[in-house]
Amino acid sequence: MNIVPQSIRVGTHTLPAQGGLLHAQRALDLLGEPAPHDWPTYARTHDLHAPPRDFGAGPEPTLSLPEFVRLGFQLDTPQARRWQRSAQRLLSRVLAGDVRLSAEIAEANPDPNAARWLHARLENQQARKTLMSTVARAGGTSEVYGQLGSISNASVLGKDSATLRQERGVKSTRDGLNTDELLRLSYLESATARAIEDHGVRGNAAILRLHRHLAARERQTWQTPTPPQAG
Repeated sequence: MNIVPQSIRVGTHTLPAQGGLLHAQRALDLLGEPAPHDWPTYARTHDLHAPPRDFGAGPEPTLSLPEFVRLGFQLDTPQARRWQRSAQRLLSRVLAGDVRLSAEIAEANPDPNAARWLHARLENQQARKTLMSTVARAGGTSEVYGQLGSISNASVLGKDSATLRQERGVKSTRDGLNTDELLRLSYLESATARAIEDHGVRGNAAILRLHRHLAARERQTWQTPTPPQAG
C-alpha cells in the first residue's frame, strides 16, 4: 500500500509536502537551520537532490524524507538535538515492538483507508502465524510452508510472490497487497488451519491437498457474481 500525504507530521508539527517531498525551508526551520542564501551551494554541500515543487508560490526547494532525517542527525542546533532525542525514542519503540506505534501512525495518516489496511495487514499476520503453527502440530515439515504460500498466492493473486514484489515495488509480499487481497488470504489461511484441526489432517501431502481444495473453493466464491437484489 502506497500512501503519499500532502502534509507530514513530525512530532507536534505539520510540514507541507508535495508527492512525499517536504517544503525545504519549513523543514529546516523545524531543525533550527537558517534559510540558505544560496540553495544550490547548500544542496551540494549536504548532498541534497530532491527536485523543486510548487507549494503555491512557484517552484521551491524540497527535501526528501531520507534527506530530512539525515540532516536531522547531522545538524547541531538545539532544535536538531531535540529532534534527535525524539528520533532515538521512536527507534527504541520500534525495536521493542511497541504495537501502539502502529495505531499512532494510522491515526496521523490522512488517508481514510489506511487504518482499514493496517487492520487487515495485522489480521493477516495473525492468520499466517496460526496456519504455520497448526501445520507444525500436524506434522508439516520443511518445504510444505513455502508450498502453502505459493498455493495461496496463485489462488488469490494469480501470480507468485517474486513477480508481485517486483511489480509493486515492495520487499515483503504482503506489504504490497491491497485490503481485499489481505482479507482473502486471511480467510483462506484461517479456513485451512481450522480444517486441519477439525479433520485431523496429518503430513505434508494431506495438508497441501486440503489447502488446494479450500483455495479453489475460495477462488470460485470470490469470482461468482452476486445476484441482483429483487425489487
